[in-house]
Amino acid sequence: MALKGKGFYIFQIPECEGGNPQAIASLAQAAGLGHVLVKIADGASPFGQGVTAPVVEALKDVGIPVWGWHFVYGNDPAGEAQVAIDRTLALGLDGYVIDAEDQYKHKPQAARSFMTALRAGLPETEIALSSFRFPNFHQELPWNEFLEKCDYNMPQVYWVESHNPAQQLQWSKQQFEALPIQRTFIPTGAAYSDNPGDWKPTESDVIEFLNAARGMGFEAANFFSWDYCRKFLPKLWKAIAEFEWPLPVQPQPPVDFVPDYLAALNAHSIERIMKLYNEDAVLVTYDRILRGLESIRTWYGQYFSELLPNGQFEFTQIQSDEDVRHITWKATSEAGSVRAGYDTVVLRGNKASVHYSYFNIR
Repeated sequence: MALKGKGFYIFQIPECEGGNPQAIASLAQAAGLGHVLVKIADGASPFGQGVTAPVVEALKDVGIPVWGWHFVYGNDPAGEAQVAIDRTLALGLDGYVIDAEDQYKHKPQAARSFMTALRAGLPETEIALSSFRFPNFHQELPWNEFLEKCDYNMPQVYWVESHNPAQQLQWSKQQFEALPIQRTFIPTGAAYSDNPGDWKPTESDVIEFLNAARGMGFEAANFFSWDYCRKFLPKLWKAIAEFEWPLPVQPQPPVDFVPDYLAALNAHSIERIMKLYNEDAVLVTYDRILRGLESIRTWYGQYFSELLPNGQFEFTQIQSDEDVRHITWKATSEAGSVRAGYDTVVLRGNKASVHYSYFNIR
């Protein structure tokens, strides 16, 4: 999903509006954000488990796309790629951002391995690189290996110890234009301070940065980070929120049942699941036929609370035949019980009309 307008990175969700998903979504709307980027992994480990999924759901419910960002080190490229794939698919994210900095310098082979595995696991997902603002000063980073398989370049144009964001943005763009591989340029500005008692970005800085980004023809610009800015630089947040960057009115994309269904299952969100069914849908299980949304809703409530509490799902095989989806899956509950199953879903208007669901305990 193409990025448009203003975006904000979130580092630690509990530090943003007390971690309240609805408050985060409401504030993002009020600030006119076109997208939000949440941290989903660090190295080969997931990040924000238990708090990220509800925020993603709340933002999506108000029409705000959500991307995940991931700080990588290059010591375990296969593990880093796998956690990126798993988290992006499980959360139903709209895109994925690689945050590669000093730790990835002098590691071109690790970058190639990481990007090859990442692209294989996320062939349709838009991917961005977030790294240094001036590549000339960081030539040891494997820029080409990363950018070759990316869709976007999101440099961190942080004007630390200065107050010339427009000039630094121009310098950054010029240096990246000299690289062999060009990607859509979406800069990230500073909404934090390394030394809050000394330097910090000003309201006029962020307005200058946003005006320069729009003036240079960029379709979007981001800031880092929501948690720091709201807590320590509230006037900066207000200035960014009040800056008008109108978002284009776009038709809603059709529901893609399979990834949305998987994300809803792993979020244990009955509300998200119900949005995937037509009002007159029928769910056929091994022992009953359920007609209508209320009956289906009740069944999922029992499924999540009794049959497979806090289960984590994996779709092991997916086959499409026009408006029919055949899904083979397995899931493990918090108690360790395993279910394997097979679903056949007949779609009407990209939503489930008839859903046959069969599973066993093993």
